Amino acid sequence: MSLNRAYEEAELSPHLRRIFDDIRASFDLPFVPTIFKVAAARPEYLKLMWHDLGPVARSREFQSAATALEEFVYWQALHASWRFADQQRQLAGQRFSRYDIDQLGAVVATFSHALPRMVLFARLMQRGYSGGQRGRCGGEKQASALSRLMSLQIPNERDAGLRVWLIYSDIKKTTGARHVPSLFRAVAPFPGYLASLWVDAKKVLHQREFDMAAQEVSRRTLSLLVGLPVRNHRALARNVSATQWKEIEEMVDRFARLNPAFAILGAVWYRSFPPSMRMLAA
Repeated sequence: MSLNRAYEEAELSPHLRRIFDDIRASFDLPFVPTIFKVAAARPEYLKLMWHDLGPVARSREFQSAATALEEFVYWQALHASWRFADQQRQLAGQRFSRYDIDQLGAVVATFSHALPRMVLFARLMQRGYSGGQRGRCGGEKQASALSRLMSLQIPNERDAGLRVWLIYSDIKKTTGARHVPSLFRAVAPFPGYLASLWVDAKKVLHQREFDMAAQEVSRRTLSLLVGLPVRNHRALARNVSATQWKEIEEMVDRFARLNPAFAILGAVWYRSFPPSMRMLAA
């Protein structure tokens, strides 16, 4: 299996599907983040990594750090006054009903919540193949109902039509990403809206202040890692070859490098909905 694409649950063994279920429940998300779908190409690594870091992701310490990072990411977007075009007007122009607009606002709120957690978790994955670090976690948080009551269907890149594929190609070329982020794939069934969303995102990405903000998020993330325990994943892995470790490192490093920028874009997208709709989505 290759690390060049994300694997869906239907393609995996029952044991890996159970890990995916646990990932959703641990982060309280209605979908499995892309980094885990790509890591599924190396089942031995995914199993040992999640066995170690799953309890950390469920801990109060991780949740507190992730909430602090989420607030910091949103502050970066707020401080710079970044916004996309009025989303209610954009979606109405695409013939979305008011109800559908409200539901999409809830989806965007979910990404705004999820991405800072993936920023933090990718850094923990890096610590795992860099020798680990000492720390301690207390009790696990009580699981919320969102991950069990709802499921968010995010199209795979391979399902893209020609117009969407061209947008995906531009996203990868502009950001340097190997995998199109979920926040863009989520609206792939609506190519016109995806195109307008990406145009707005590119305008923000090309601002010099945006790169500085992403670097600030990266620095804040590193400070929030202190005290979160990570074992030495290399020492735990018995069937992961040196070549596979190199591929895993490159994959995780790429996510860790790009996630801060995508987290800020998620916050900007969320801010672009009217305040009343943001309150509804939250």
